Amino acid sequence: MKEKKLYFDAYELLMMALLAFVSALLNTYLPIKSFTVYLGIPGPAAGMALLGGFIFVFWVALARGIIKKMYAAVVTSLLIASFCLLIAPWYGILSPRWFSVYGVIALLSMGIFVELTGAASKLKGIIGGGMGNLVCLGITWIAIGVYAGVWVPPKWAPILILAAFVSGSIGALIAYWTEDLFGRDL
Repeated sequence: MKEKKLYFDAYELLMMALLAFVSALLNTYLPIKSFTVYLGIPGPAAGMALLGGFIFVFWVALARGIIKKMYAAVVTSLLIASFCLLIAPWYGILSPRWFSVYGVIALLSMGIFVELTGAASKLKGIIGGGMGNLVCLGITWIAIGVYAGVWVPPKWAPILILAAFVSGSIGALIAYWTEDLFGRDL
């Protein structure tokens, strides 16, 4: 009987898990809310808008760039969601019990944008990083608004939308620079 080979080898799976774990730890333990409160920027998810490129997009784009296989960004984004949800519910919202599914959908959507655009070219990948962070933020905003009744103040929405796009684009750009510097030997 012929042995079936896995799509991702052990190194690739370990690398995706490690990058996802670092992302989840940053998301959980960086004082992001304190940072946005200190700056006077209201939420919800203002930290994602400002720092999502570093906290999420960078790690997903880096996995895609290092592994150079389709679905690496998608798998990494799902691993980030899994690790985040093992640590705490999405934005601490406990009702409804399944609310954290929105976190999975938001991060998966970001991973899909990074995956599809990163496969096309680095320039498109940078734009995709911005779009991915923006979509992740949008899904999170809608979910928190509908289920917790907390909406972003209208005067802040355009600023945070622009910040999310710029943050995600910068995260992808830095990931591509890092990939070029270290390649698979990272």
